Amino acid sequence: MNLTRPRLALAGVVGLVALTACSSPANSTSVDGGAAADSDSLSASPPRAAAGLSDTELSDTEGKAVDASTVVDQRAVIKNGDIVLHAADPQEARARVDILLTRLHGTIDDEQTVYDKSGVIRDSTLVLRVPVASFTTAMDSLEQLGTVVHSSSSGKDVTTEVIDVQQRLRTLRISLSDLNSFQRQATTIDQLLRFESAITQRRGEYQSLKAQRDHLVNQTSMSTIHVDISVPPAHTTAPGPLDHAGFLTGLKHGWTALTGAVVITLTAVGAVLPFVLVLGLLGLPLWWWGRRVWRGRVATPAEAPSGD
Repeated sequence: MNLTRPRLALAGVVGLVALTACSSPANSTSVDGGAAADSDSLSASPPRAAAGLSDTELSDTEGKAVDASTVVDQRAVIKNGDIVLHAADPQEARARVDILLTRLHGTIDDEQTVYDKSGVIRDSTLVLRVPVASFTTAMDSLEQLGTVVHSSSSGKDVTTEVIDVQQRLRTLRISLSDLNSFQRQATTIDQLLRFESAITQRRGEYQSLKAQRDHLVNQTSMSTIHVDISVPPAHTTAPGPLDHAGFLTGLKHGWTALTGAVVITLTAVGAVLPFVLVLGLLGLPLWWWGRRVWRGRVATPAEAPSGD
């Protein structure tokens, strides 16, 4: 018993050092870089709930490694298009867009449509999503809806980025599986907490990469086409020298001039009338008072000699 206890203590210390080394940043780097590790070493299936992964997400860590060659069988390209059209009947052109999307299994991601007073479409701006395989067909069909004012398309190859995200996801899945196995073997609360912290960090990185992967899949599987359909601009011709001649035209101009003169006269009268009213209300009393004062002064000198 005296020999067995030191041996058990020594084994416990060695195990703790090994577990601490596995949870250190240096070991995290080695686990993250283990994309080429042999999948046979992961034959033991850890509990999925603790790692935070579903059956599908852990399938690559249970004896099925993701081969990079399966990712590059088909190029991943993001395609975008932009078309500006003039159509004599935007209402019909808009209806034909719906028919085209039904045929190509596409959707409308955004729409801004302007209607006239009678409820007829005058301008429609659409953001279409169509499968990448049908991008060229969609562009050609849309250009047949009217007179093309502007048309452009672009493509961005993101195959390398897709491969990188897939490999990083696989590495994180392996790392989560390893950390989960080590956590099952932990014997102290401190070890459990360290493994739980590492698992939480890996899980956050995995979810972020998964969202990036899903975005790339969406962009490379469905192309985006911006379409603007509007009526052609109206073309007006300059009037000729005799287009506005004749008796009725002269009568119309004369009547317009007469009404304009009357309006100007009435406007002037309306502007002067307030001043006339004010002067009448104040000026008449002052004039009457001044006249009385003047008469009194004239009458006083004339009566003075007769008094002597």
